[in-house]
Amino acid sequence: MRKKFAALALVTIVAVGATVASTSDLDTIHFGLAKSIPEADSSVPSPEAVQLWFTQIPQNNSVGMRLINSAGDLLETGPIMQDSEDHKRYSVQVKGKLAAGAHMVAWRGIGDDGHVVRNEFSFTVDAH
Repeated sequence: MRKKFAALALVTIVAVGATVASTSDLDTIHFGLAKSIPEADSSVPSPEAVQLWFTQIPQNNSVGMRLINSAGDLLETGPIMQDSEDHKRYSVQVKGKLAAGAHMVAWRGIGDDGHVVRNEFSFTVDAH
């Protein structure tokens, strides 16, 4: 009985260890958003730019970003720019000051595996 219990415990430990290792590596395996400025759910002054860092270098010409106000209106931004030193970082300049209130960033990109990934996050511009 003790041998069976010891063998079961060892299998469980190995399986749990493999699960922990694999989930900690998911950010580098799957394409997604690593961080942003402004951060999701943050409250900030009107930003001059929106910056996104991805978990992988996106495929060429695959990144899209849209800035949307609380009424659902698409706001004007500059062209999407890839950072020349950090190829995982993309940004758009914001045209003018954003009104106080909620704003959403909708983004898309294609990772190494060829799958299109789309997502969005919101942030709030503080009243002045």
